Amino acid sequence: MQLNRFLICTLIIFISTSITFCAKDRVLYKKGSYKGTGQGHHGKIKVKVITNKYKIKDIVITDQQEMPGLSDIVYEKIPKRVIDANSADVNVVSGASFTSKGLLEAIKEALSKAKINTKS
Repeated sequence: MQLNRFLICTLIIFISTSITFCAKDRVLYKKGSYKGTGQGHHGKIKVKVITNKYKIKDIVITDQQEMPGLSDIVYEKIPKRVIDANSADVNVVSGASFTSKGLLEAIKEALSKAKINTKS
């Protein structure tokens, strides 16, 4: 009986600790539309990022000077990756790293304006 009680207590502590350390902190955003600018290969890339309390809802490229064709895939893939991950920490598009990095720089700048500092 003592052994069963000990095992149950140990299991509860283990599960509680696992849940605590594995739980991801939720990023909080101010609801709204935020602008950001990044440096692409051929010039500035400007974006508008739309957020609600917990999610990145949309990313709109408002201005850019990149070459058509190669940049099109960046403008298609990167915003989708960021929205799906709810974070700008995503991989660049192979073969278009300057444009990808510029777009991510613009998105990160916009998100920095939207994030709520949850640390006291």
